[in-house]
Amino acid sequence: MDLDASCALFNDAKELEEVVYFGNLKSKNGSVKHSGDDLTGDMGGDDGLDNEVITVNLGDLSPITTHVAFVLNSFRGQDFGSIPFASLRVYEGTPTRVNEVFAKYNITGGNFAGHVSMVLGVFYKRNGEWKFNAVGEPTRDKKLQETLETVKQQYL
Repeated sequence: MDLDASCALFNDAKELEEVVYFGNLKSKNGSVKHSGDDLTGDMGGDDGLDNEVITVNLGDLSPITTHVAFVLNSFRGQDFGSIPFASLRVYEGTPTRVNEVFAKYNITGGNFAGHVSMVLGVFYKRNGEWKFNAVGEPTRDKKLQETLETVKQQYL
């Protein structure tokens, strides 16, 4: 399986500023970092470790960034329903210390079958304060760009 987590930064006009993903591991100002592409996942079940980690320092984002969206895509178009095990989470902390889990998703089976992309959630800035909207919805999109357009149209 080749599942890819990505993070997209949008401004208040819903314009895409940049995307951090396996092909662009760090945002221009370094406030968003991707650990890199993981092509193996957990062989033989959940090992308790995160395979791909996107780290965001909300305080270091550009002042014009007002939305930070997280999405998941199957790079090779493999149906989520065929994945033996996949769990995702959005949390506050570090890759080795979790302080608070904002959202957790198990995409194995259920309403994820028949899909190859999903919107995990969106951080948004209101009155100078960051809040999180947990989405957890599969989309009909086939590619990352399509998923980001869905985010723009439906979740910002």
